[in-house]
Amino acid sequence: MSDKEGREGHRKRLRDSYFSGSMDNAPDHNLLEIFLSVVIPRRDVKPLAYDLINKFGSLEGVINASPQDLMTVKGIGESAAVAISSVKKLNNRISQNKNKRVKRIINFKDAREYCINELSNETVEILIEITVRNDGSIINKYVISKGCVNGTNIDCRAIINNALRDNAAYILIAHNHPNGSAYASGEDIDFTFRLQGMLNDMKVTLIDHLIIADDSCESIINNPFFQKHFKNIKR
Repeated sequence: MSDKEGREGHRKRLRDSYFSGSMDNAPDHNLLEIFLSVVIPRRDVKPLAYDLINKFGSLEGVINASPQDLMTVKGIGESAAVAISSVKKLNNRISQNKNKRVKRIINFKDAREYCINELSNETVEILIEITVRNDGSIINKYVISKGCVNGTNIDCRAIINNALRDNAAYILIAHNHPNGSAYASGEDIDFTFRLQGMLNDMKVTLIDHLIIADDSCESIINNPFFQKHFKNIKR
């Protein structure tokens, strides 16, 4: 049997496994291998799947890697790098698109799901602000900071100006901890209550500051705001 026939036979077995559903519980390198076999159709990509996971530490690390970093692995060219890194962007867009149907945030479940959809797939820290009317309807969403969300460096005035410009009654803020836990740091807590005091002076209420890590969500303020303000509002 030639090398080409061997590769084609192996690829056929991979595809058959995928269609049969047996790939659902397959090791990560097998899933990556079948993806690479579509992107790079004329090579034995099994060693490449191992090389990528070894380089970036996990399947998640591979998917989260930048195209430039992916191309440092021998055998990954521009097309393969774009294909691999686009998986993350597609998942992120799918999650964010769910929020297009969300018109109101009137309970903690709404707030949690909205912020998880916005932030859970991001690979860098991002702080967002959602401005909200008296009836819980969403006015706007703003990205306040991207990169390293450090409470000492965040421009509280920008957050307040957005709220005043939108004539918002309330705002909700959230940021993510990529590859970390959803627990608040001392800086997160200090920033939250400093901002809350400034907003109170402007007659705007801070609903909460949520921290997102994957599908986990923690509240810093953790108050009964929703029950108090939106208990009689219907969707």
